Amino acid sequence: MIRNLFSVLFFVLLYCVSINPAFAADLPRIMIAGDGFDPGTLSRDSRPFTQVLNSISNSLLNQGFDVKDEAALSSTSHLRGKTNRNEAELIETAKDLGIDIIVIFSIYPNKKNDNNTVRIRPRVAGRLVSVYDGSKLGNFDIKSQISKPIEKPYSRNDELEALSDISAILGQEVGDVLAERIAGYVDAEGGRLQEWVMVFDGFNNYEIMDIEDTIQTFSGYDSHRIKSNSQNSERHSELFYRSSVDSAKLKRNLVRMFKKLNLKSSIYISGLQVHAVRNKKMKMNRVQQQNSW
Repeated sequence: MIRNLFSVLFFVLLYCVSINPAFAADLPRIMIAGDGFDPGTLSRDSRPFTQVLNSISNSLLNQGFDVKDEAALSSTSHLRGKTNRNEAELIETAKDLGIDIIVIFSIYPNKKNDNNTVRIRPRVAGRLVSVYDGSKLGNFDIKSQISKPIEKPYSRNDELEALSDISAILGQEVGDVLAERIAGYVDAEGGRLQEWVMVFDGFNNYEIMDIEDTIQTFSGYDSHRIKSNSQNSERHSELFYRSSVDSAKLKRNLVRMFKKLNLKSSIYISGLQVHAVRNKKMKMNRVQQQNSW
């Protein structure tokens, strides 16, 4: 009895250990970037801005998300050291760095004049963007629950000091909201649904039909459809393919699929595009079908 109980516990622990790495690998790569292009916002090189950015990052990290450091990744980027960047520049940089979701935010000081003081109550506004397909994942606009008075007359440094006193708390509030929002794009297995472009060259129509039947059995599969705006022909086909698995898992499934279909092919993956090319002159032995995707 006790021996059987230990056996059950062993297999439960083994199962838990085996699924955790897959969960971590499938999480989207997130980059948090500041947009200081609007002259009414705080500059990226100010201390309050850095405090908000660090608090947002820590909130997401504490909840298990994969947050990448823009400065560390972009050491060779032409944007490194540039104080204010527009959205197009930020998204292009994120794409070059292999980021899945970029969080772009700005900080507005929001000052209200009283008789002898100015009360400052900042807000953080921004948006989430899926880098490779350009999908808008939503906006956010969060005002600090705390305001800070500054006695008149005051300097720019006095304003920054007041903002610094409440920026960390505001950043944590923003991070908690973003964590809940991003979690909505992550499925139960830890993978966010993404739309891939699959390009097949050298395959005839019957082979493409076999391929379509097989890719529906892959783990993480959601849907697929013909890419209508592509130049599809008898030997060239393009599909949109929605799945929650990462690129490594998808490539393994494709390699196994071509082996089982007796189709020798070369597979190339770049970003969210898969390109499979048929190698006509090479033959393979027929392999029995297995249902273990």
